[in-house]
Amino acid sequence: MILVASLLSIAPAAAQDAPALWRDPEGGCTYFKLGDTLSLRYQRDGLPDCPNVKRETGPSGSPPDQETGVTRDDVRDVTRAIEGLSRRMDDVRREFERRGRF
Repeated sequence: MILVASLLSIAPAAAQDAPALWRDPEGGCTYFKLGDTLSLRYQRDGLPDCPNVKRETGPSGSPPDQETGVTRDDVRDVTRAIEGLSRRMDDVRREFERRGRF
């Protein structure tokens, strides 16, 4: 009985898909892919996991000028916009399926 209960308690966790890593062949950025959703992967220092991200510091050891580079907020905003568009596309797909046109 205990074995059956323990198996049933872990069933929802086993049913979830683990996110896969996907690297953009053009830009080289790494994304987490879960189903049809992509989320940008960040490194431990908070910068996006992309090969062209600036990692230099200024002469005093300070970060580079924020106006010339992409900030974490910029990446977060773009990621949210992409996720919002993905949700809207899913809504449109469901509407077409509901009407029998897809």
